[in-house]
Amino acid sequence: MKKLLILMLIMTMITAGCSSQNDSKSNEPAGDAGANAVQEGTPDNTATDVVSTDAGKYVLNESPELAKMVNAGTLPSVADRLPLSEDIMVENVVEVGTYGGSFKFAYPKASWNTGKPIEQGLFRFKEDGSVEPNVAKGYEVNEDATVYTIHLREGMKWSDGVDFTAADSVFFYEHMCLTESFGKSLWDCFKVDNPSTGEETHAVFKQVDDYTFTVTFEFSKPSFIENVAINAKWLYAPKHYHETILTEFVGEEKALEKATEMGFSDIKAMGKETGYYYWNVPGVPTLNPYVLSTEKGKSDTNGDYYEYIRNPYYWKTDQAGNQLPYVDKIEYTKITDESQNLLKLLAGDISIGLAEWKDIETVNENADKVGYTINQWANSPWSDVASQLQLNQTAQDDDLRKLFQDKRFREALSISVDREEYSKLISNGWAEPTQASPGEGMLGYSEAWAKKWTDYSPEKAAQLLEEIGLVKGSKGYYTFTDGKELVLNITSYTGSGADDTYVVLKKYFDAVGIKTTYQPVDKDLLNNRLTSNDFEVVLGPVPPAETINIMLLPDTLVPVRNYAAWYGQIGTWYASNGKEGYKPEGDLLELCQLYDQLKATANAEQRTEIAKKMLKLHEDNTWVIGYMSSAATLWTVDKNIHNFKEVSVYSDEFRGLGIAHIDTCFFAQ
Repeated sequence: MKKLLILMLIMTMITAGCSSQNDSKSNEPAGDAGANAVQEGTPDNTATDVVSTDAGKYVLNESPELAKMVNAGTLPSVADRLPLSEDIMVENVVEVGTYGGSFKFAYPKASWNTGKPIEQGLFRFKEDGSVEPNVAKGYEVNEDATVYTIHLREGMKWSDGVDFTAADSVFFYEHMCLTESFGKSLWDCFKVDNPSTGEETHAVFKQVDDYTFTVTFEFSKPSFIENVAINAKWLYAPKHYHETILTEFVGEEKALEKATEMGFSDIKAMGKETGYYYWNVPGVPTLNPYVLSTEKGKSDTNGDYYEYIRNPYYWKTDQAGNQLPYVDKIEYTKITDESQNLLKLLAGDISIGLAEWKDIETVNENADKVGYTINQWANSPWSDVASQLQLNQTAQDDDLRKLFQDKRFREALSISVDREEYSKLISNGWAEPTQASPGEGMLGYSEAWAKKWTDYSPEKAAQLLEEIGLVKGSKGYYTFTDGKELVLNITSYTGSGADDTYVVLKKYFDAVGIKTTYQPVDKDLLNNRLTSNDFEVVLGPVPPAETINIMLLPDTLVPVRNYAAWYGQIGTWYASNGKEGYKPEGDLLELCQLYDQLKATANAEQRTEIAKKMLKLHEDNTWVIGYMSSAATLWTVDKNIHNFKEVSVYSDEFRGLGIAHIDTCFFAQ
């Protein structure tokens, strides 16, 4: 019960933090950024006072293994490796830790699994939903939110010892983002539309000095800092490294030679891995607490085993002056399926791991024997992700598209399912019957919305289907008026969990006369089908409707790009300024227009009111159907690990495990 109350408190703090930070008048330093951050700037707060760390209060310390290297003359002193004393980022940890040990993780692949736990953005989210400086020392913003001045930490270095400066951020934007050298289109955080013409304009970066740069927009961009924390995340790259591999600087022949030397198939692949998934490439300088080993047998993230070792130039300490991280390294072991994850956990081979709810009894029974605790984190999905049903509002078939756009049909699909029984069959009854809607404590939550269309009534479902004009055929299934068979062709990606949920949903849909098919496919293939609009209905997390706050990460709830299944080609229409895709009408068009207003509005209260209107449209239409509540995320944590967050929120905005700040965790002696 205590954990549940804490989780609810955290979610409430998120709502408050997101909706009020732009009006903050606080003169206090920026939270966990320590007493060394330029005051966070907002349109209502442009203070630039710097509060310096008192270096005289403590002496810098380092891990024994680094101290040996210093004594051997192979590494500079800790004072020479860290930023100036007033620019060191101090993490005020719950418990000052000790050095040593290694984290053990197990995942099917590297990618974000290895990135999020160690990623260091220019800015980062706090648990109340506000944003604080991280790699950046702080920032200021002018009154109309068109010019952001960002300050970096003097003396900060890359993991190879080279100085990190404003030139690295300007380089990343001008020579990697604008040129799309790593295969990604320019992020929305760098774009702003002309409010009169709708024409897209891009930010302009300018280096002021070694540790200051400005980002200027032609029109107001009040959400830039939050957008950076979500989209661009790091907003920097090692200029000295990329100048040696990018075609722009070395030519195509030399770049291809470099790509081949590094084991990539072509220049494009090299650009993507070194520029976007850089933490998975040995030798790429980073600002993370851990860097991929370059030692043979420990450096291939496609292999069965690899390691991330301590970054000797990491720029954070605890309040006692101990350079972070505490733990020496992270060991990764590749697994091929879920069962291996459970086996490794029970064998004591996972320090911090995700447990499945279906295994909860086994996980609970073995906790004391193996030596781990179970921590529950709140989740951001609006309902159980494997149960979310999304009807493509831009389906190619004219009859299906018209049907999917009729909310009476969505209501019929919702009330044709007995959620109480469904929960017992899918979750052994732990999940609450609910609709896809914001969780308690989130912006937009209401009990009425959570219960909307959740009362089981196959009789009313049949009435709605007949009101629409569908006709039940001789075989008990509905057809269109012209006799054309109605079939919902449902898809998902293999391993999404939808295999189990579909079996149960099919029973209910059959009972009311709605014929369905189901075909799970490879995730990449499904993504291609989503992009080309070659699908009708999606079940499961593809992606699910989720966010802790629609103002922060609206992609699954607002058609801002070709992404979520339910809005189909409307995202393409929006992203192309109406040149491609499918133009929405009615409430969907209003949703897009409200999002335009949100982007152009600087006042926090006004932004919150706009967001509430957007959420009301979702409540009225229920474009995504949910059948039971989302489960908490279960972390199993070695009982000797201290400073791990007992409760938090697992979300993309908070970078998954990243919010745990594992650089501050340690193994108790």
